[in-house]
Amino acid sequence: MLKSEKAKLYDAKAKQLLSRKDVFANILKYAVREFKDCTLDEIIACLDGEPEIGNVPVDDSPELIDAAGSESVSENDGIRSFDIKYKVKLPNSNEQAELIVNLESQNKYHNGYTLEKRGIYYLSRLISSQYNVEFANSNFDDMKKVYSIWICTHAPKALENTITEYSFQPTAIVGNGAVDNKKYDMMSLVMINLGKSDKNYSGLIEMLNLLTNMRRVSVEKAMDILEKNYGVKFKNRLKEVDDMCNLSQGFYDDGKAEGRAEGIIEGRAEGEAKGLINAAKELGASYEKTLDMVVDKLHISHEDGKKYMDMYWNA
Repeated sequence: MLKSEKAKLYDAKAKQLLSRKDVFANILKYAVREFKDCTLDEIIACLDGEPEIGNVPVDDSPELIDAAGSESVSENDGIRSFDIKYKVKLPNSNEQAELIVNLESQNKYHNGYTLEKRGIYYLSRLISSQYNVEFANSNFDDMKKVYSIWICTHAPKALENTITEYSFQPTAIVGNGAVDNKKYDMMSLVMINLGKSDKNYSGLIEMLNLLTNMRRVSVEKAMDILEKNYGVKFKNRLKEVDDMCNLSQGFYDDGKAEGRAEGIIEGRAEGEAKGLINAAKELGASYEKTLDMVVDKLHISHEDGKKYMDMYWNA
């Protein structure tokens, strides 16, 4: 099977797995504020109908939509569509919020742009696409809240096994004029970053690692944990074991490829750091100024800068 065909197969299986209501309910419970106190049964009851999977275009420019109208294409970005889109009722309310889950493997994390900014773009499109659908004219109070939830299976080491929400927060400039958050809390970006399973994480991190990184435990054992701890039921174990093995292998292969790429990038950064530090020493720059220069020039963290300084300052 060609690499591109395998990638499409893994992507389809990932979407199929994540769109299951029992799996999606866990994502909502652990990653979305409105559902943190709900039971899984209560959350599943909030899922309105079936999800739209890979057939909702992000962009609405006519020249970007293919003949089927299911995906949008950009010369630089390839296929661009919402992976999974659910309409979800908020608990204890008749209101609805639109949520999207995008599964992105780590080989797409460094793709020439900031993944968080892409998520913000998706949120903006989810808001603007509601015009003449959820609300019309100036009836902005009918607008629905939106989420974009991104699952990165091979996150950079500094981000491994973290869940972060980005949302609107008021900042007082003069006086205190903040209004009720229902008037502005309309979009949230949630980044779920997975990584090496070298710690005993529980909750959503464990569940997603079991689904996407099966190599640390047998698939049968993973299914037992998923059923017992997260209410994820498997009716046809033989078929789903095979699917999950294939899915896990796909993520594993992506991780190896990304690891090789990161190794090359790390080697280049190390070489640049060595050159900068040696040049600064020859010019008589202080340790502190050299450290600041390395951090600034290489766009790295202060911690990584100190690592290079330890390697080359006294060499």
